[in-house]
Amino acid sequence: MLNEIHNSTLRRLCMLLALGLALFAGSAIAEGVAWNELNAQQQQVLAPMKDRWDSLPPQKQERLSKGATRWANMTPEQRARAKERLIRFKNMTPAEQEAVKQRMRAFRELPPEQRKAMREKWQRLSPEQRSRVMDRWRSMTPEQRERVIQRRMERQQRVQRPRN
Repeated sequence: MLNEIHNSTLRRLCMLLALGLALFAGSAIAEGVAWNELNAQQQQVLAPMKDRWDSLPPQKQERLSKGATRWANMTPEQRARAKERLIRFKNMTPAEQEAVKQRMRAFRELPPEQRKAMREKWQRLSPEQRSRVMDRWRSMTPEQRERVIQRRMERQQRVQRPRN
């Protein structure tokens, strides 16, 4: 009987501790990043946003601070490619931009090992092969692109299904 009371109390304490940790973790994430907590490199990259930094949602502050760190660690060639992609994105129609965002979200939702495999497959392509793939993609109509994406997703789902 005493042992049951002890186990019950222990279980309640563990539940309260878990709840407290979950609430603490949620509040830590919800606080965002204060401008003065950014390092000098991050502040330099994010300088255009300094005046409105405190009004940004905490999740956006987190993303931007991580992005600024990545940017600071890029080579000049990597930065140039990133700028080119940003310009290309800004020149897209709103519908095209939304399609890109959806593909990025879908990519982020893939299991890490699958994302890694896809990146490695792309990196194994020669520059000429990559160029051909990109040219072929750009020459497709939006409907053709959507069909390609749909077929890939169906193929991935078939691969991910456990076999009986």
